[in-house]
Amino acid sequence: MSPPLLKTNDLQKNTYLVDREDFLQRFFPSDDDDAVGRTYNALVSDMSYVNGRWALLPETPENQESACYEPFALILNRIHQEYDKCKRADNSNWAKSRSLWLDRNAKNPASVTRAASRRPSIVNLFIDEAQLDTFSKELESSIEELEKQRQTKDATESSTSQTSKDDPDPKVSEHAERILAYWLRVATVVEIRTKKSDMTSQEYQHTLEQLAGYLRRMFQEQHDRMFVFGLILFHDSLSLWYCDRSGLLGVDRFIDINQEPELFIRVIARLSTMSPTELGWDPTMKVYSSDGQHAYSHSLEIGGVWENFVRSTYLYRTRWVIKINDEEYVTIRALSLSRAEAMWGRGQLVWVAVNKNTRQVVVIKQSWSPFPTIEAPEDEDERMATEERDLTIRSEASVYNHAHSNQDGDMKVGRLIAHEEVADTRTLLDFRRGIRHVPRDSTYQLVPAKRDLEGEMKDEMVHISVVQLEWCQERCVPPKQFTERQLSRIVLKDYGHPLKRFRSLHELVQSIEDCLEGYQYLLQNGILHRDLSPGNCLICPKTMLAHSESTQNQFQSLETVGRLIDLDHAKIDKGYNFDEAVAEARNRVAPTEEQIKRVIDNIKEDYGVVVNAEVSKSLYVLPVPINKKQRWTFIKAMVYGDTILESLDFPRKTTQNSTYQTRELTLEDLRLVHWQTPLPPRFNQREPGDAERIGTIPYMSHELLDFSVFIIHDMESLFWVLLYLCLTRKGPGGDSRDELFDQPAPLEKSTWDLLLIVNCFYDGPIQVIRNNKNILFEKPEDFDPLIFIIFIHTLTMSNPYSANGFKRYNDAETIEYIHTPRLFRLATSKWLQNHPNKVESEEPYIEMMKKEDMRRRKDQMEILEHVADICGPD
Repeated sequence: MSPPLLKTNDLQKNTYLVDREDFLQRFFPSDDDDAVGRTYNALVSDMSYVNGRWALLPETPENQESACYEPFALILNRIHQEYDKCKRADNSNWAKSRSLWLDRNAKNPASVTRAASRRPSIVNLFIDEAQLDTFSKELESSIEELEKQRQTKDATESSTSQTSKDDPDPKVSEHAERILAYWLRVATVVEIRTKKSDMTSQEYQHTLEQLAGYLRRMFQEQHDRMFVFGLILFHDSLSLWYCDRSGLLGVDRFIDINQEPELFIRVIARLSTMSPTELGWDPTMKVYSSDGQHAYSHSLEIGGVWENFVRSTYLYRTRWVIKINDEEYVTIRALSLSRAEAMWGRGQLVWVAVNKNTRQVVVIKQSWSPFPTIEAPEDEDERMATEERDLTIRSEASVYNHAHSNQDGDMKVGRLIAHEEVADTRTLLDFRRGIRHVPRDSTYQLVPAKRDLEGEMKDEMVHISVVQLEWCQERCVPPKQFTERQLSRIVLKDYGHPLKRFRSLHELVQSIEDCLEGYQYLLQNGILHRDLSPGNCLICPKTMLAHSESTQNQFQSLETVGRLIDLDHAKIDKGYNFDEAVAEARNRVAPTEEQIKRVIDNIKEDYGVVVNAEVSKSLYVLPVPINKKQRWTFIKAMVYGDTILESLDFPRKTTQNSTYQTRELTLEDLRLVHWQTPLPPRFNQREPGDAERIGTIPYMSHELLDFSVFIIHDMESLFWVLLYLCLTRKGPGGDSRDELFDQPAPLEKSTWDLLLIVNCFYDGPIQVIRNNKNILFEKPEDFDPLIFIIFIHTLTMSNPYSANGFKRYNDAETIEYIHTPRLFRLATSKWLQNHPNKVESEEPYIEMMKKEDMRRRKDQMEILEHVADICGPD
């Protein structure tokens, strides 16, 4: 999903307006009104504020916004200077602020990744005045050179109608580094509009979206930032905004900077002199220094910024020092920063790191864990509850601890070493301090889908019987819920590669088999995963470093194991006990001989096949009763049997005289479990405890818009994961297919079909993905000619993964609980038995496998070099 769409979604669902006085008292308290008053008097004396207005700003709305940038920046700096002077007069120990307000809009451009289409009008930057001139000149020079590079690249692509995937990314160019250094030091952003506006106008909405783009960029670049501030000036009306991982927060009334000058001064003075922690920088993270003098990112000199950040492959190799439970860890490189920019959500950051004391290589995952969602108060005078929810955080660590409470050996699940919920980081209790939230009422509407010249919808459906997608114009609905979050960190023992990095087909299937084993282990402990994706199924080295082992032994073997990780969205049935389930299963009463025979006779009559007595017992006993006091009847057993047989393509007899198979079908033939198999947890309450969508959208079940998620949906997610790998990867090593990159026109039909399928099921908007998946399961006959053939040719595992089978599995409750995971494991186990060779035997896959082996060894050696550099020689 593209950043602009994400930005719009953040605004749609997670924007609150609060009482202006509450907002001001919380973030810009009136505890220094005397200094504010003296600042106002000084500005009146030097004619900055004259006759009820700020002299440098246009008296009437102007068409040219550029006429306001420099004057407004001068006003902001004058407020800062005079306020700073007043505070130093009151307190000789007052530390002078290092921040400056700069007009940046006239400079071109300020967004390397084009995350925002425009540049912020004004920024508040942490920089010493002595460095400003040199930094600005170098920054402008780099901006000009970068723009030239872009223009040259765009012209080349336009003339050739093709984009080279090998072109260097401008983000990591020499000139982009200075722009990144600039963003790393931004404390606050200001957007200016010369025309007046009200909160119901399109202009207001569009400007807010623009500001949100800048706030998102700050989160994207500043990984030690917990919250940010932004301002919008509509001629003489100032709108105040704050953002943390619980969403956007704005004032319900503008500040008239001409009519309320002291209030305006109070806001700017506080923003100019706040400490980094008050501005949202995380005091628990520092930038690593080999001499032990670790420093906060905002305190680095310009040279230090370039060395520690921008000369590091776009922030991925920045070394952070993070303390977790008094243990000091140093990050080696980032594994995932893709969610750093989230303005609402977990904002996950993942690093491979080393424990400086033990030399153990670990993985650190940082995220904003949610508390259960609470309803927004209807009454404006009602405050949101805070204290009573202290113990209800939905912590991923608690799920890992629950999973490993009965651990016996390696259960193919991520292994937790340490965790911490960082103190004083709750978004409502600590940052917003229980401020009253009024859901924002907006008339803004999303732009509907584009139509062609004939007014028809663009073809974004892939099925034989194309069904027109009914687009709706979604209103920016006021949020009815609020999710509080807290900064959490976990340390995991297992470092590995995502599933797409398989070195051979055997390793891929074996890793899936291992992850299924881990999945079943979680079920036995009452845990439902609910977010199977390629990044959550890891391929891990079997040998991991213990405290007493040599670092060099950690990666000496290429032997791997699949491991299921990321329990962020997992659900626990704490009332489930596997030992009790085993005891219950052993005490089940078998059906009578008459009941067994009746099931056998009816299946023989309906399908012309013979099943043995064990099959009859399973069909009769295993369906899960809605009410435990009620026994399942013969009719229910037959419904269960019909579902099983139809899912395996056994046709019903058409006449009474049809022939039937004489061989008895066994439990294995029908992929059933023994009638005394323990049942997994029921998870009767299937709704999530917070407002987050469950899972990763491209891999979610076709029922992805329904928050109800269960085992059948997890297994369907695994199906979409496998299909994604087959569609998008060349083979071992995870390189993308060439067809997915820009190709010269006209496209071959096979390339067009591939791009269309990937867009319809993975890369398209959520409405497109949802509709295509739903229609696929309504019309499973479309599956084979369009997708299934790719799947069969790649993995040679056919029937267990049919769309028709998945559709029917939803019709039988026991299958939903037991049959589907078992079906997957039977398929993977059988494939491994039939393909014992662990290496590829055909070109070009042999070369791909060798390339991946070299890549892993290089990766491992690089980690060991970092360990030696950070911890010293072994």
